[in-house]
Amino acid sequence: MKKLSLFLMFVLLGSGLMVQTVQAADITAAPDMISSEKTTAIGVLYNARSAISPYAQVTPNASYTFIGISHPSLATAHTSIGIAVEALDMTTVPNNAAGRAAVFTIDAGTTHRVFIVNQGHATINSSNSLFTDSLTHLITTADSDQFGNIKVTSIGTVPTLYTGVSQRPGAYASGVDVISRWDNVAQLAMWGVVYQSSNGAGFALEFIGDMHDSNPGGCGDSDGDCREAKGHDKNQNTASGGRGIN
Repeated sequence: MKKLSLFLMFVLLGSGLMVQTVQAADITAAPDMISSEKTTAIGVLYNARSAISPYAQVTPNASYTFIGISHPSLATAHTSIGIAVEALDMTTVPNNAAGRAAVFTIDAGTTHRVFIVNQGHATINSSNSLFTDSLTHLITTADSDQFGNIKVTSIGTVPTLYTGVSQRPGAYASGVDVISRWDNVAQLAMWGVVYQSSNGAGFALEFIGDMHDSNPGGCGDSDGDCREAKGHDKNQNTASGGRGIN
C-alpha cells in the first residue's frame, strides 16, 4: 500500500507539471512563490523560475513600457514554456493579481509582445485590431503616472529538472540517452523599452534572469567528464536553472 501511495504521488506530481506548463492560458494570475509554493516536492524554492526588470513606467498618452519575449528554440529548451509577466507597484485595471499579469504559453521560434499602458491610451487598446492577436498582451494601468517594476515567472514549478518523456519531448526514450529539456525563464530572451510617444525617445530595459543573464552551474556529471557539457548530473537528471533573480 505504501508503494502504491508513493507511485500515485509521483504520477500526480508529473501530471501537475505538464498541465501547469501546457495550459498556461487557463491561469489568470502569476504563481505565488512566497507562500503555497515556497517548497516543492524536493523542498527547494526555485529562484530560477523568475526574471526581473527593475523599472517600468506609464504616463497617460505620453509614455508606456513595451516588453518582447522570444523563444529562440535552444536545444536545452522545451518547445513551449508557460510564463506570467507582472507589472508590480502600479495601479492596474483591474487592480488585482489578474489585472497586473499577462499569462501565456510561448512556443519555440515565436515572440510575444507585452504592452504596459494606461487604459485610456488612444492607440494601444483592446479596440485596435493591431493589439488583439494571440501574440500580443496588454496590461492596462489607471490614467495617472505609474512607476514600478516587472517580474516574469515560469509556470513550470521545477525549472532545474527536465520533465519525463510521458509529459514532454526529450529526456529518455526507449533507453537511449537523448537531450534533456527545461522550461525555466533562462531559456527565453527578454528585451524591452520605456517609450516616450511625444518625441520617439526612450531607454532600454535590462532583464535579470533570462537567457542573456544566465549560465550553467558548471560540470555536474557524476563521472566527472562533463559529458555533452550540459552541466547536469546524469544520474539525478538535474541542471543549473540559471542565476534567477538572486
